[in-house]
Amino acid sequence: MVMRFTCEQCGNELEVPAASVGRKAKCPACSHVMRVPAPAAPRPSATQSNPPHVADDLGPAEGTADQTAPEPVNQPLDKSSTSHQTGGDDRVLATLAHASGLIGVFTVGLLGFLGPLVIFVCCRDTSAFVGNQAKEALNFQISLSLMSLAISGIVLLSCGVVFPLLFIVPLMQVVFGIIAPLQVWSGNSYRYPMTLRLIK
Repeated sequence: MVMRFTCEQCGNELEVPAASVGRKAKCPACSHVMRVPAPAAPRPSATQSNPPHVADDLGPAEGTADQTAPEPVNQPLDKSSTSHQTGGDDRVLATLAHASGLIGVFTVGLLGFLGPLVIFVCCRDTSAFVGNQAKEALNFQISLSLMSLAISGIVLLSCGVVFPLLFIVPLMQVVFGIIAPLQVWSGNSYRYPMTLRLIK
């Protein structure tokens, strides 16, 4: 038996086993941790067009024993591509945050982090999805900038012997600058590999 409730942070409808009442759960869309509330009055779900998300169960509530392990409802979700129900404006802004790094390669170079930084500052309080994706893009751009500086130093110290290393950062910028915007435009959250997440 399962129950449904709404994420208090982003408003997405979540689905958990009925035995999870009072336990901690994490919304897969915005990563907000909350307590699973007591079930409300049942609602018809036969005509529902979009299935609810499955919340991540984080364990029993404080002061209570985990008497029965909840049965799995659906297969575990891949958090690097969690589907998120967003409006058109949210998808455009989140996609632009990821694409701004690639745009920066042809305009401001190492200052490609300015695009996601502006979007993060402006939208982190109005849209959890846009804020999270802009923050992820910002951390990736900062990581690439630091990597670029480190590689430049290595090339100088080697007197240019390892100069092909200079192509690593532009290649990563182009590859992930295409993959991330496409994923986010489809309504999915994207998480970069090999990224220092300095902005929390």
